[in-house]
Amino acid sequence: MTRRLRKLPRAGFALPAALFAVVLVSAFVAGALFVATEELRTGREDGADQRALAAAEWALERAILTWDSRRNVTQPIGRTDTIAAEYRAPNDTAVVTATRVQRRAVWLVATATRGGDGRAIPARHTVAASLRLVNVRFPTTAALTSGGAVVVDGGVVDGRAAAALGDTADCPESSSAAGIRVPDVSRVTCPTCAASSESGVFGLPPIDSSGITDSTFAVVVNAMIASLVRRASIDLPGGTMTPRPTAGMASCDLTDPLNWGDPGGTSSCGDWLPVIHVRGSVVLGAGSVGQGILVVDGSVRVEGGARFVGMVIARGDVAVSGLNAEIAGAVFAAPGGSSAASRITDGGSIRFEPCAVQRASMMAARPVRTPERWWIELR
Repeated sequence: MTRRLRKLPRAGFALPAALFAVVLVSAFVAGALFVATEELRTGREDGADQRALAAAEWALERAILTWDSRRNVTQPIGRTDTIAAEYRAPNDTAVVTATRVQRRAVWLVATATRGGDGRAIPARHTVAASLRLVNVRFPTTAALTSGGAVVVDGGVVDGRAAAALGDTADCPESSSAAGIRVPDVSRVTCPTCAASSESGVFGLPPIDSSGITDSTFAVVVNAMIASLVRRASIDLPGGTMTPRPTAGMASCDLTDPLNWGDPGGTSSCGDWLPVIHVRGSVVLGAGSVGQGILVVDGSVRVEGGARFVGMVIARGDVAVSGLNAEIAGAVFAAPGGSSAASRITDGGSIRFEPCAVQRASMMAARPVRTPERWWIELR
């Protein structure tokens, strides 16, 4: 009788081993994918963060570089204005605000936000800067300061401070000055001073010669002209011209080289006080209207019916002649010596207006970083 052997069941390990290997490899793959995803996310976040910081710094520097000098005379202390940064990048924004903390101090804050490429990855940075408004120093101690001779015949040179123009906050230091300041009082000729009370030289004192010589005057005027030429908003050749304000429906046309602002303040050009540089001599014809700082490499002639408000600085002589011909502010003329004569005749006038001088001076100011720590990261 043959005995049949029974097959005993055998427990296999290949399948469990294969499954375990698959699970282990999947875990490694999942872990590697998780680590890679986190590194990618972290890298993108770091990149977005750095880009936001760079955008904030760029916006701040651009705001300083493209500073609108009209803000110097229109923004009151304590007010915050938003400056358009013109930052053009996908999903990125940059905003700059300017706060007037003092008459000559500004606080700029730039905030930039960086979005993600297809997926929002918020990144935000804020940087700030402390700036000073620095302008050219004008030794305005007289209505007319001249290094040459001065003839006043039927005209007026008045150093007594005129009434404030507009907001008195624009001119906190209003005071009277001398009428004419020259190195030698003998250079002033006024044949009508004793004959008429309506023409002549007036001021505190009418004529002053203290602290001024031909050499020092030339140095001061040349230094002022050199500084102002670099800040000029308008550059023109010499000649006869009739500037007038050019204003649209809601804005002042700053591209017109003969738009020198509106001293009457009746249009949108009332806050436009440019620095005008004339390469040569200039004649302001009848009907001319302007304000700001007029820098002339030659002589200046203001004809009847022409009016300029602010500072006039000329290397040559200044003539204001004719009815209603007027310079309201302060004048520096003829640094070349006593041979050049400035003339205020036939109803012309030079009247000292400290408000006009200070407004024009503030308009020419430029933002400069404060010493030491001028920049700070707020976020």
